[in-house]
Amino acid sequence: MPPFSKLSRARFAAEGDSHRERERPELPDSSMPMLEALVCEVHSAALLTATIASAINAFRRAGTVRSEADLKPYVPGEPAIISVLRNGMLEMDVNDDTVRLVIQFFDDLGPARIALDRYFADANHIGEDRAAALHLLTVSATWRRACQDALLAVRQLHSDLSRLPAQYASNSKLLNNLLQDVIIGGTPCLDTNGQIALPDLPQRRQSARRTVCQPCMLTHNRVTSQAFVRDVSPGGFGLERVPQLVPKTAVEIELPSGRRFSGVVAWCSGSSAGVRFTRVLLPNDPLLTG
Repeated sequence: MPPFSKLSRARFAAEGDSHRERERPELPDSSMPMLEALVCEVHSAALLTATIASAINAFRRAGTVRSEADLKPYVPGEPAIISVLRNGMLEMDVNDDTVRLVIQFFDDLGPARIALDRYFADANHIGEDRAAALHLLTVSATWRRACQDALLAVRQLHSDLSRLPAQYASNSKLLNNLLQDVIIGGTPCLDTNGQIALPDLPQRRQSARRTVCQPCMLTHNRVTSQAFVRDVSPGGFGLERVPQLVPKTAVEIELPSGRRFSGVVAWCSGSSAGVRFTRVLLPNDPLLTG
């Protein structure tokens, strides 16, 4: 198998269901898996943004969640799919306004995270109450702005959801209401005791799937070709840009890092395919935890 040389590397996270992937029907639009990955990332980040903003809106209330240990796990990061989107490398049929608004949302999460980190730094040094008094105005403004951008991104993506399962449209409507509530000072992601309580989204995958967005070398029937790893679960890869594959065919996949994976083709539709690993990944595998 030829080694990698100038292939770019990018990684991002998203949830998936490997069982559902293996049984998925024919896909008339090969860009749909990437669209679904992007929607999952935006919806997940929007929910987490609403969660942090809910907590910040309640900072002045006694007994509400405020500590770094409680809040930090809910702070949304930036998935690598956004870097790929910025570079125009994502093969997906979405318009320029959608790309702009999604990138703007993740751009504004940067200042919001910085403001919260500054609050945490002072809270650990001078106490939560004094830190809140110093930082609440800035923290509140940056996270509400992030919520406004999240709302615009969610609404912009809504028109593309007709190509995805109906539950994503339900997600979009729920997030629209949550974000509007948070923007006007509500706390929809806290329970009556002031602790975080994430609303259940109608579309929730059953098992962890992290989108990888890396090129790869795919070998089958002694022929090696370039392909693209869309995502990974403990049981297998989702691939794009694959040659014609036949289910149950043995394949080998090499990533830019040099790691190789053996498996069989679970399903194939056009240029998309799912590969089931010969050996399931361990829970602490870097591909799943990175």
